[in-house]
Amino acid sequence: MPTIQPRAPDWWLAMGSSMIVRSRCLETLLICAATFVSRWGYADPSPAEISSARHAFETAVSLEGAQQWTEATLKLREALAVKDTPGLRFHLAHCETERGLLVEAELDYDRASELIAKGAKAPDVQKLLAPASAALKPRVPRVSVELPSDVLAPVATIDGRVFSPSELASGVPLNPGHHELLVSASGRSSFRRSLDLKEGEQPQLLAELPPAPAPVAAPAGPPSVQAPPMTGSSYAEPIGADSKHSSTKLYLMLGESVLTVAGLAVGIGYKVAQASASDRVNTAQGRIDQATQGDVAACGAPDLTVTGACSDLHTAIDDHDRAVVWSTVGFVSASVGAVALVTTWIAYPTARVDAAGVTLQPVAGLGRFGLLGRF
Repeated sequence: MPTIQPRAPDWWLAMGSSMIVRSRCLETLLICAATFVSRWGYADPSPAEISSARHAFETAVSLEGAQQWTEATLKLREALAVKDTPGLRFHLAHCETERGLLVEAELDYDRASELIAKGAKAPDVQKLLAPASAALKPRVPRVSVELPSDVLAPVATIDGRVFSPSELASGVPLNPGHHELLVSASGRSSFRRSLDLKEGEQPQLLAELPPAPAPVAAPAGPPSVQAPPMTGSSYAEPIGADSKHSSTKLYLMLGESVLTVAGLAVGIGYKVAQASASDRVNTAQGRIDQATQGDVAACGAPDLTVTGACSDLHTAIDDHDRAVVWSTVGFVSASVGAVALVTTWIAYPTARVDAAGVTLQPVAGLGRFGLLGRF
């Protein structure tokens, strides 16, 4: 990566021109790439906020030079909370690349390009952006999964995250490392596959979902008592197939209802946890600001007065990101369960209802005489 020195006093331009140092990734801890919502909303940042963000960026550049990629990422996100610029996104993508978060890095490169296309001025970044993004894209592993066309409403997840059939067909970008693929559908055996991906791999899988084994028949009960022979023609009641259809449909709908309710419970629970984590982030940040007089770099090399608060801040950030992911999984699972429930209700065959009518047959036997009716 070439070294570019800042040429303009404007710190927003300087963000894209600091030295980029490449090395082996020292950290593998995943920090979710969700962008924090700035507490200042959509208003322009104040001079104090810009000064704080500039200091966070300068600290991040120093941490990059020391190959402390995780700490540099935190500082860059502090600056991004004030203003989103191509330079900040470029540096953030570089740190994520060094940490093995190639998917997140690709998204941040794309975001930097989008900001430049919308008119953001960053000539130094613009020169480096296209080569860096082009070099990264072939390194990102992509998994393609072909689903059977005759399967109704399949549900596919990778590491617990739900993906649509179109996303699976076009290829899902994943970070290098271990992943778990699960594809399931009503009335079918599930397809599971463990993946250990390396940079640049593009495996193509065919998800096989054979029909689920038929349930084991219950042991036969005691022989039924035969009725006395009836006069006239006899008849047999058409049972068995209709009853089986009705029972299977009931079990499917019960399972899909449980999935819907469980998904809603998970989504709502983690949504509450997300709000709680946000409050903890604000509380910890307030303690740090009060103890350090607003020094945004206090957690870069914390003293004893803010060590606990910095630890609480990092823990709250991780909890917030985790809650965002699981609340999304919960709500998506609930939606899938609801769609499957409606589909089963409409499309699954129901028990045949015999035509209305009354049949009477005379019965004569030892000690009995009368009529046998079928309604």
